[in-house]
Amino acid sequence: MSAVTETSDCRTLSPSQVLSWLDNPKNAIRLRNDRDVLPGGFMAAAIPGLIDWEDSDLHGQHPFIVLRNVSCGGNPLEKTTVLHSARVPLDGIESAEFTLVPFGRGGRFSPLQHAQIRFVFEPGNQPELLNVADSSAGADALLPDLVTSWISWQRPNIGWSLRQGMDDDIDLYPLSMRVLSGSQMLLEDSLRERDWFSYRLRLPGGREGLSELFRVAVTLGDGVGRHTLAHMLDCAEEEWLRGAPPADDTRREAEHEWQELKDRVRETNPLALEVGELPEDRNSYHPLMRSCATLARYSLLLTAHRLIGQGKSEGVVLEKLPEPVIDCTENWMRQMAHSGWRNLLHQAPKALHFILKHHEAIPPQIPGELHAAGLLDHESVETGPKRYGLRASNPYGSSFFV
Repeated sequence: MSAVTETSDCRTLSPSQVLSWLDNPKNAIRLRNDRDVLPGGFMAAAIPGLIDWEDSDLHGQHPFIVLRNVSCGGNPLEKTTVLHSARVPLDGIESAEFTLVPFGRGGRFSPLQHAQIRFVFEPGNQPELLNVADSSAGADALLPDLVTSWISWQRPNIGWSLRQGMDDDIDLYPLSMRVLSGSQMLLEDSLRERDWFSYRLRLPGGREGLSELFRVAVTLGDGVGRHTLAHMLDCAEEEWLRGAPPADDTRREAEHEWQELKDRVRETNPLALEVGELPEDRNSYHPLMRSCATLARYSLLLTAHRLIGQGKSEGVVLEKLPEPVIDCTENWMRQMAHSGWRNLLHQAPKALHFILKHHEAIPPQIPGELHAAGLLDHESVETGPKRYGLRASNPYGSSFFV
């Protein structure tokens, strides 16, 4: 079962190809964003960042995590993504930023904004791309920063609908936390004429607090990603095996490959999953409850509470620190997802009441909340966020867009 499944629009990778991708952490894979899909039909290029638990060392003298599916080197013009494995030193993070990316009208104060967390590493102790790390040709394998970004994982031919996203439909919009090199993410945003507005984070414990934030962010993304992938494979299994060749040996091989893929997806290290996971019924993207912004905020608050539990609370305004909570979707939200436009007007007051009560549902409100809790750098608040973009500065040198 090594051949891909071709249709007029998509190419579905076979279980054996996905296993080959997973078997060697030094493999890099180049994918077409609008064509290549995993079994189940979702875009292969949007696969979440997963932790290679077996090859990681979270508790050694110099702890590190091996991250799979790190996007670096793709070409947005030809709609390609290149995914790597990277060895990420947990003691190398020197700063982190909560970054808002406005789109639509309103600029920096637009209610429509993407949110992400950017981790900046110190020179000489940076993430290393494993596929070129041992090159004798002098390849540059180091990345200065990484971005964690929650998205709605979609099929190539299904667009995003705000109204449909109000439901808890994991089969339509499952969650995926992508991990990208910062320069790759800024390039893609800049080509869409979207600037970054970055607020420098301040966490108790200094560098230890930053390391804890990274652990929490990627562990949470790994847990959700594995649940999502397992669900996709369960839903696609019957259809895939129905198309397997009837010959007994070949069919047994296909069934073995499928089961092996499911086992690999569910592979975890129980000792490392200390941050907890989202309940399985909350693994779908939701524009108010589980968006890029609310999940980035959740990671930050969860980290702050974990650090306080470890005795690190300097600078935190405890009475202003919200609890890290991801609530269930309310009934009116699901009704809105399936209502006609006339009935939507009847749900509008409930939506307004929710937003007034939950300011964190509006991304531009989150920096003020983080500042009140003492989680933002004072200078970042006083001078405003750092702006990066095509017509602004950038963290990668003045020639970045030349």
